[in-house]
Amino acid sequence: MRYLFAVVVVFFATIAALKSLKPFAQALSLQDIPRGRKQHKEPTPVIGGIGVVFAFIAVVFGFRYASALHPSFWVAALFLFIVGVLDDMREFSSKIKFIAQAMAALLMMFWGHVRLVDLGNLFGYGDVALGPWGVVITIIGVMGVVNAFNMIDGIDGLCGTQSIVPLLVFAVVSMVEGNTALAGVLVILIVAIIGFLSLNLRTRDGRHAVVFLGDAGSLFLGFVIAWISIQVSDSTNRIVKPAAVLWFLAIPLCDTVAVMLRRILHKQSPFKADRTHIHHVLQDLGFDVPVIVKILFFASLSFAVFGMVAILMMHIPDSILFCLFLLLFITYYFVKHVMFVSLHKKSLKVIKTIY
Repeated sequence: MRYLFAVVVVFFATIAALKSLKPFAQALSLQDIPRGRKQHKEPTPVIGGIGVVFAFIAVVFGFRYASALHPSFWVAALFLFIVGVLDDMREFSSKIKFIAQAMAALLMMFWGHVRLVDLGNLFGYGDVALGPWGVVITIIGVMGVVNAFNMIDGIDGLCGTQSIVPLLVFAVVSMVEGNTALAGVLVILIVAIIGFLSLNLRTRDGRHAVVFLGDAGSLFLGFVIAWISIQVSDSTNRIVKPAAVLWFLAIPLCDTVAVMLRRILHKQSPFKADRTHIHHVLQDLGFDVPVIVKILFFASLSFAVFGMVAILMMHIPDSILFCLFLLLFITYYFVKHVMFVSLHKKSLKVIKTIY
């Protein structure tokens, strides 16, 4: 009953925090002004992440569930959150955010003792031990996951719904393995995100987002997911195969790597902004935002459920699970970038030539 009360409290606390912060957004320079590639028509408060984190932290500590995670987690996550808030106010360069993410990863490894020691039996010849490269690979992994969720935050409701999928799967797996404390904290965060989504999701009747998540939210959520991904797949206390984690994060990871790979192949900076993310492609194909969010949510959920069933029920070997994921990525890249993006750009050139 106490836990159920905490879940109810965090939902309403998130909404209350967002509505309380909204009148101060402009004064705090926490507004997203329409310009360039942005599609919203009016200045929108970038306070979603602040509301989620405030409510989540208050409930977890208030109900004394914080011990489910190492103290270094809270320090590192709040550090990235503060960097995100300042970025929402001042727009930091990518370099500053990368340094902050690397520092959070170092806190995770050397204080929290959460790091990648091996990658599991990816090739069928035994576990791929990382040795001294574990530090570098862990930093790259953390930065990859954090930026995957930061980069997919391109339309109303997308980052929030994509974050719920791995958090939900990790909660289920933790519950199955008997770690009810961790599962409880993750569910509290999920409900806080749902509270935010009640003000962020675009509806079919034309209502746009009342608030945006902002970098404060996407960096925090990305780091939480990165931490849990590494913690549950760590060889010293492994409850999830590393190859399965890829399936839990399939859409954000595939899209981010595909977009960056395409930019590199076109001799562009991998961090150059463009409209080749999956949500942009679907918009160009004529889908509206609410439909896109639903399509990608159920796609992510399907991949994550497959990964969970693969390890809990089917016991598929790491090497096969990894090969299947590589096949998924190759298919994703070919369909999205070779067929949709390239053909769409060619058709636009033809239309411009005609007219």
